[in-house]
Amino acid sequence: MAEHIIAPHGTLTMVSAGKAFREIEKIPAKSTVLIDLSGVEQIDSSAVALLVTALQTARLKGQTVRLQPIPRHIMQFAEIYGLGEALARQA
Repeated sequence: MAEHIIAPHGTLTMVSAGKAFREIEKIPAKSTVLIDLSGVEQIDSSAVALLVTALQTARLKGQTVRLQPIPRHIMQFAEIYGLGEALARQA
């Protein structure tokens, strides 16, 4: 089965992360999803929380999800909110 790539860029906020979440929802169950964060320059806390929710939802659908790469600034931000480990598990 093909790998589906979602590549947000620029500033990742609740709105743009919501768009990525809706894209993941459209991907068939048991698919492989790569979320490419290399183009994300800034992220806010609501986007990190929504990203973690999207990962959980994808797993429930039987999808394999990978976050690659996870830029250091995103990981540091996620760690502030206690979500670093959740993101690291998907790398």
